[in-house]
Amino acid sequence: MNVNSKYFVVAVISLSLFGGCGGSKELEKPKPSAGTEMNEHEKDFRPSDYDMDVKVFLSEMKKEKDVKAEPAEPVVVEPMIVMPGYRVQLFATPEIDDANAKRVEAEAAFPGEWFYLEYDPPNYKLRAGNFLNRNDADSYARYLAENGYPDAWIVPERVVKNIPPRVIPPPQELSPPKQ
Repeated sequence: MNVNSKYFVVAVISLSLFGGCGGSKELEKPKPSAGTEMNEHEKDFRPSDYDMDVKVFLSEMKKEKDVKAEPAEPVVVEPMIVMPGYRVQLFATPEIDDANAKRVEAEAAFPGEWFYLEYDPPNYKLRAGNFLNRNDADSYARYLAENGYPDAWIVPERVVKNIPPRVIPPPQELSPPKQ
């Protein structure tokens, strides 16, 4: 290949690269018109309507500061010990919504117990408890059978040995927003 043909090839490649990089009117974003719906809402918006009185703001800030100033008790977290044990199975279904509904129902009926929702294809299984021996699991299964879950049965499973008791926080009252 001679020198002139090399220059020609380089020139053709350069022109094709630079020519292909031009903008296109198809790619430009349309500009919003002046009468859009958002502009209509913005006309009536007054940020000062949402301002809080300075005295109220300062008193709330002081309350938050006082709450934060109290020293918190140190939380001691023990490592979980998992070992072979038993749980009581209450329910099995292929529908996640049915399983969640049963879990909510069971947690309301037995607020101190731990409930576990496990997926073992194709079913979701609702199980309760962390029992280290079969006798405890059997007595709890009988208790559940007497209280609305007649099909409860014991299943061997790895359970948590040192799990704390389940504490249900009291319901919080919803207060209207301050203006």
